Amino acid sequence: MAADSTPFRKIDELITKLADPTIPDAAAIHLGDELSCTVLDELYPNLDFVARRSSLHIDPIHKHLQKCRKIIITEDPNLHLIWNNGIVYLKPLPHCLLSHSFWSGYLGPGSAYRGEALGFVRSYARLIRHHSDFKLALEAGLIPSSALSPNPYLSSPSSPPESTGELTYTTLLRFLRHFSDIPDADVSLRWRFGQLRLSRLNWAVRIFQPRTSTEKGFLYRIYYEQQHWQTGQFLNEFAAPFLFLFATLSLILSGMQVVLATEFNERGKGWHVFANVSLWFSIAIIIIVVVLFVSLGAVTVVIWALQFHFSYRSWKRSHAEIKVPNVEGGRESGGSERPAVADRKGN
Repeated sequence: MAADSTPFRKIDELITKLADPTIPDAAAIHLGDELSCTVLDELYPNLDFVARRSSLHIDPIHKHLQKCRKIIITEDPNLHLIWNNGIVYLKPLPHCLLSHSFWSGYLGPGSAYRGEALGFVRSYARLIRHHSDFKLALEAGLIPSSALSPNPYLSSPSSPPESTGELTYTTLLRFLRHFSDIPDADVSLRWRFGQLRLSRLNWAVRIFQPRTSTEKGFLYRIYYEQQHWQTGQFLNEFAAPFLFLFATLSLILSGMQVVLATEFNERGKGWHVFANVSLWFSIAIIIIVVVLFVSLGAVTVVIWALQFHFSYRSWKRSHAEIKVPNVEGGRESGGSERPAVADRKGN
């Protein structure tokens, strides 16, 4: 596939296989609302601090369900492939992106939103990799329904998909295959990353404060992470045992205080051995509790430090790539110069 042509063949378009193949007249006018990720594009130079810089880092749909994430439909392109605490936000495939003539007329080479469209459809090539992903996408309403078959993911061997108007797994896979090998240089800045974690985006928005997030009133909601191998879950798993241990030891120490206060008043030095045991046991408990809490804090700091070190290395590598001389423009981009959001229009 040439980078400067329509990304798929006319014979592979899917618009003719839909139950409702109509494309609204205003679809071209509202392409920005459908595809533009201005906040994430502006955050691009700093996204290495909060995400892995790889467009391949996108779990297929069945993998999201395997990780106990519920699919939430969204029409905001900024939220597509954002996940958090048992939820993943996915934007359905717009009908217009399935039409060859629409790509030729509005998303040709040099068009404003070509990079966004290529990256968005490429994300579906990662989301739908298996037949089970296709069925789950149909059930969730992520892809449009078929024109003829009530069960469009079931195809008869006697009637191949090419001879019918059905949207089958085979026809969809053939369409998405044209997008799977599109390089990062041809897509918008946001789609050079894959799925993103919502809580880390909250942190990035608050620290780096992209101006578009204020202009458009866009702010991600804050959630607490409880996924596997995350610091939040690590702390939650150990909080209950520590609270139980703390309550138990507090009860023992309180009992010792009552016994000592009572017996010393009544018998004086008769409980000297018990007093010594209580004293050293109390000191030992205080030391153990302090060591445990210091150790837990140290482990947490080490985990955060390792994550920050990895993010900093990715950020430094990304900025080194930005400094590479622009051969076509005959000039070098400065390291302090942040890629403008408008540059995405040339993708």
